[in-house]
Amino acid sequence: MEPPELLAQPVGSSPRLQEPSAWDRLRCDYALQALLILTFLVNVGLIGFLILRYDALPDPLPLHFDASGLPDRIDAKTSIIALPAIGFVVFGLNTVLGILSYRRERAATMLLVVGALFVQILMWLATINAAGGLLGT
Repeated sequence: MEPPELLAQPVGSSPRLQEPSAWDRLRCDYALQALLILTFLVNVGLIGFLILRYDALPDPLPLHFDASGLPDRIDAKTSIIALPAIGFVVFGLNTVLGILSYRRERAATMLLVVGALFVQILMWLATINAAGGLLGT
């Protein structure tokens, strides 16, 4: 015998299953959460690295090099702060775009977050190059 609430429904109608909200789906996507946290921590690590090394940086600081390895852009050492700032802006924009596209296309969200992580790694490499290496020279 069927439960009474199912008998009370007209024939041909079925109970509507409510689709989980995008926020609920994001909370259950542990791979995406791990990528977002990793990307954020890589950027915070870059900021920490610059804080620790800032006093040892030369002023003025060569920030860009030509094909032969000679500096073609020399600026004040405060300009190196632009690298983690660029990384943070890319992280923020890609995160917002990823959340907006998550409901329709999870793969696009993952690509945006992985792209942001790749940009963070490039910012690390650029910072290490401009700072003269991990340990300094």
